[in-house]
Amino acid sequence: MAPSQNALAVGAVQAAIPQTDPPELYLLPFSKGLYTVPQSAIMSYPKRANVMVSGEALGELLVSKAPEKWLPYCHPDTLCRIKGEGGSNCVYTTFSVEGHPEERRFLRFVSATVAEKNFKKIKEELKDRPIANERQAIRMKVLNWNKLVDCPNRPQLSPELEKWVAVAAGDLVKSAEVKPEAKKRPKPGQSAQNETETMMGEYVVDQKFVKKPRNSTTRIIETDGVVHVLFYKNAVDDEDANDI
Repeated sequence: MAPSQNALAVGAVQAAIPQTDPPELYLLPFSKGLYTVPQSAIMSYPKRANVMVSGEALGELLVSKAPEKWLPYCHPDTLCRIKGEGGSNCVYTTFSVEGHPEERRFLRFVSATVAEKNFKKIKEELKDRPIANERQAIRMKVLNWNKLVDCPNRPQLSPELEKWVAVAAGDLVKSAEVKPEAKKRPKPGQSAQNETETMMGEYVVDQKFVKKPRNSTTRIIETDGVVHVLFYKNAVDDEDANDI
């Protein structure tokens, strides 16, 4: 269910996707909350949403800070620029996912690292592009965004500090985003691969654990469906190898 205008602060017109009727309000995820954005805070509207193939692909992108992964999604026609009361402003973008019509309402933050590296590349690619109208000119200016100039004192805008309207639980809209599974971190100083190699170096499993002889090396050979585990004693001829 979309948040109704009656549920929002009296007199505050909330930003919506242009030319939607009834208005499809933009939604800004922040921390664990979801917020609408005052129309007065929008410096530049996106012309269209980026197309993402699936919720899984969207989830993978949103957890990434790598500029090269974000580059295809930094065209000025897909960017939205939003400012706070103090003048600080940040850049966001939107995505569309087939089967999830509400996804394009979610404003996704473009980090400073991504913006400052990718926007320069996009500007260079579009330097000869003719400016057709004022709206296009405004969107192109988003590529001039600079962290030190536009948002020097905080990582990004905070809807809580701006006192923007939080969406009520009953009005929450579900995103298409599928978050990737969290990977278990290995113990400090030990990667998952090193841990496996350490265990394999100590034990061989064949219905039971077999202790590797001290001062020996191991070789595993498979022939005709039979696995041979060879223990070679160091500094001793290979003829002394034990074949299990």
